[in-house]
Amino acid sequence: MAEESRDAGLRGMRSEGFRKYLGNTSWLFADRVVRLVSVLVTSIFVTRYLGPELFGQLNYASAFVGIFFALTSMGLDDILVRDLVRRPDRRNRLMGTAAIIKLGGAVVLFITVMALALLKGLDTIKVLMILLIAAAEFLKPFVVVEQFFLSQVRGRTTAQVNMAQALISSLFRLALVVVHASLIWFAWAYIVEMAVAVAGYLFVYGRQGFSWRDWRYDRRMALYLLRQSWPLVIYGLALYVQAKIDQVMIGDILRKSLGAAAADAEVGQYSAALKMIESLGFVPGIVVASLAPAITRAKAQSLSLYKERLVNQYRLMFLLFLVVSVPLYFLAEPIMVILFGEEFRMAGYLLSLFAIRLFFTNMGVAKSSFITNESLFRYALVTAVIGAALNIAMNYLLIPAYQSIGAIWAMIGSFFVSIFLVDLFFKEARPNFGWMMTGIATFWKIHKVS
Repeated sequence: MAEESRDAGLRGMRSEGFRKYLGNTSWLFADRVVRLVSVLVTSIFVTRYLGPELFGQLNYASAFVGIFFALTSMGLDDILVRDLVRRPDRRNRLMGTAAIIKLGGAVVLFITVMALALLKGLDTIKVLMILLIAAAEFLKPFVVVEQFFLSQVRGRTTAQVNMAQALISSLFRLALVVVHASLIWFAWAYIVEMAVAVAGYLFVYGRQGFSWRDWRYDRRMALYLLRQSWPLVIYGLALYVQAKIDQVMIGDILRKSLGAAAADAEVGQYSAALKMIESLGFVPGIVVASLAPAITRAKAQSLSLYKERLVNQYRLMFLLFLVVSVPLYFLAEPIMVILFGEEFRMAGYLLSLFAIRLFFTNMGVAKSSFITNESLFRYALVTAVIGAALNIAMNYLLIPAYQSIGAIWAMIGSFFVSIFLVDLFFKEARPNFGWMMTGIATFWKIHKVS
């Protein structure tokens, strides 16, 4: 029996379907790595060139628009992939309707950010950068082509387009540094980046014998998609607020007390450290994605096996935190000085504090497995909204006194509540709180998931 089972497993691994999905995952992984490396290398040169103040202005504008990015995605991406798999015969109506909904979201985003920018009385350069970054979102509806290729398990195609986009946009930004371009051109880079993605996706879509001109808007389908996606829009807005609001609030609050130049420089220091810590976030995501099938199978087999695998995953996430964060805490300052120059020594100190955030990031990514397997999507929405609201409140309290350091503690505090404490108030999530605590307290007991 054991030999038969082993032979069946080997046959399964040799099967066309297995190779297809393995190849798809490999290409998506390569895409993440190439984009990560290109963004990191480009960021070093751009950050050194602009310096803290100008880099802060650029990131303030980017974060200001980024808070509302959920309006252009409209929560449709995963829904579109699912429905394209289920009903390929409705491809043109699904893609056309989704594109129009996303276009409507881009219009709302543009009007919202421009109105807020003018009401806040921002200087002309910031308003122009916000306008350009927001205008790039008008191209995003065409990127629904990516969801089509994902529904076809064509990770190679999407990866190739994304890698080409990353490399071309990185070269464009590096060229701006070489020619000593003005700040406003780095906002134009967002439009170039989106235009390259759109051109790439439409090109490969056409190579498959399809045309975006065949897309059609369907009112009934639009209502169906919006009914499905509206909770994800709110969820996305909450996540983007929690991720982006700190840079905006640092600029707004400190501008009143320190002046515009000092506030922009503070945003620049904070943003440089934030980009470095965010670059480490792809590792837990890949680990959790690789363990997801084993955890899902365990859920179908027995509660004890399901619990064991979840606890084991939390152990692994905590171990990853220790391996990365402990060295980073001590080496952050010299690393930032070597990479970005003496001007960014303060960013090194901030990065050492950001190392603590990795604990919450890792555990939050691992917790997504529990949420998905238990279908606790309303709970996820509640925790995201609570986290965003708490982050804003704590920023108001801590930034005036502690500046960027206060924003980091505000983020850590909001993560602590939304990832851990909220579980105690939801019956369905309470067991997971115990499993997370067990994983943290017994991280050395990690063992191979079978």
